[in-house]
Amino acid sequence: MKLEPEKIKTIIFDWGGVCCQEGEPFASETLQRVLGMNPNQIADQVRDIYNDYYLGKYDRDSFWQAIMDKFGLHETAEINPTALSTAYLNSYKIFTNILEVILKLQKKYQVGLLSNLTPEMRDKIKEQHQLKKIFPTEVYSCDLDVALMKPDQRIYSIILERMKTAPDECLFIDNAPKNLIPAEDLGMQTLLFISPEQFLEEIKILL
Repeated sequence: MKLEPEKIKTIIFDWGGVCCQEGEPFASETLQRVLGMNPNQIADQVRDIYNDYYLGKYDRDSFWQAIMDKFGLHETAEINPTALSTAYLNSYKIFTNILEVILKLQKKYQVGLLSNLTPEMRDKIKEQHQLKKIFPTEVYSCDLDVALMKPDQRIYSIILERMKTAPDECLFIDNAPKNLIPAEDLGMQTLLFISPEQFLEEIKILL
C-alpha cells in the first residue's frame, strides 16, 4: 500500500518479526530430537493448545505440562516446564536499530504495539526491554481483557479505541500479509515488514 504520510498521526507495530527475530516456542533441541519433529511439525500436532496459549488460557507451567502430556513425555533434566520455557525465551533476537527508529518516531507520532504473544514471552520482553517507554500503548493477544489473535479484526479495533485514533490516521506495520488485511478493511494504512533494511528505507519518509 502506498503511504499517505500527511494523514498519519499514529503508528502501530507488531512485535515478533518486526521488532525482533521471532521467538520459537518449541526451540528446545532436546524436545525436537525426542519427538523427531521440527518446531513447525510440533506446533501442528498441538495447534489447539498452542493457540489457546496465545489467547492467555494457560500460564507457563500449565502450557508446558499440557505439551508434555500430549506427547506422553515424563520430566527429565532437559524436558520440563522450566527448561522448555528457557529455550523458548532465549530464542528471539532484538532488532536494536528498529527500536531506535521507533523512539525517534515517538517525537512526531503516537506509537503502539499490537502482538500475538504468549504470557511468558510478553512478561519477559516487557520487563527486559522496558517496553512502556517504547510503546505507551500495548495490546497482546494473551491479555485477559483481550483474548483475541490477529487477524481477528476485533483486536485491531481494541487498540484503535485505546489509542483514541481514527483508522485513516493510523499506520499498521506487520511481517505477515494476512495480518494487514483486517487493518486495511478498517481503513488503516499498512506497511509489510520484510527485513530491517527494507523497513528502514521505507520509513525514511516519516522520519
